[in-house]
Amino acid sequence: MVVNKSGGSSSKGKDWKRTGFILAFLAPTIISFCIYYLYPIITVFVTSFCKWDYTNIANPEFFGFKDMWSNYKYLFQTYPYFWEALKNSSAWALLAVVLQVPVATLVAMTLAQPIRGINIVRNIYVVPNMISSAAMGMIFLQVYSPLYGLVNPVVELFIPGFSENILLLRGPAFWAMTGAYIFFTGTTTLMILGNIKAIPEEIREAAIIDGVSGIKLDWYITLPMIKDTLRTVSILCATAGFLLYNEVYFLTKGAAGTYSISYVIRELAITSPRTQFGRANAVAVIQILAGLVIILLVRLLYSISFQKKRRAKA
Repeated sequence: MVVNKSGGSSSKGKDWKRTGFILAFLAPTIISFCIYYLYPIITVFVTSFCKWDYTNIANPEFFGFKDMWSNYKYLFQTYPYFWEALKNSSAWALLAVVLQVPVATLVAMTLAQPIRGINIVRNIYVVPNMISSAAMGMIFLQVYSPLYGLVNPVVELFIPGFSENILLLRGPAFWAMTGAYIFFTGTTTLMILGNIKAIPEEIREAAIIDGVSGIKLDWYITLPMIKDTLRTVSILCATAGFLLYNEVYFLTKGAAGTYSISYVIRELAITSPRTQFGRANAVAVIQILAGLVIILLVRLLYSISFQKKRRAKA
């Protein structure tokens, strides 16, 4: 009995030491998360119900329970561009999932093939992603220029005498903005490509022996094996599309119906002469909630799609 008790005590001591080591190891990360992420998020949420502008920069004032939704009412009912911004940003998030991710997946599957010279092609494909989005915005500003850009001469082939600035036309401006970023999928492609390369070769060989090859090999083997990575990059691309800012700012600065939600934040928080920080944080709360909705919808989309694929296979 004594031996058992001492053995149990020794085991518990080792467990406590192991737990203590894990907590000590995680402590810097947890502390950093609380200081640089959790505290700002809580501050943003709380001050969204406060009057906080140039008159009380150092002392936000709670509106009171009766008027606590004042900042949100301003956004939903008074601010003229909020709904347009939310609609455009949501459309960019959707396009990132249904267009950008499939393009990146197809390119990654192509680059994964054992073709001679594919490494050079892979490096060339990634080069545009090494340029900052601000610089790419300036490049596309020249491309869309009605004076010397490449777009207007192409449009003139179908509409003779066309001399408008495509960035100032409400409908085309949205798609011009979309084209300035949607096909630059170098980083996403590399993430998918890395996961494809990590698929054990034995699985592919077994599928080939069973008579699966070509498109069927990618459809029934490759895609199911990389579904977690596809879900992750879909969330990243969707949130990046929702937060599109540099391209919008450098191409149009929000003219012609191309406001994005991030541009609204910029305008309310910084360029407003009254520095409406409370209203800006109300926008930030909506942005955080939108990010959570994007994550849930993408996860739901992938779970439904792969469940259907498993049922069809069965």
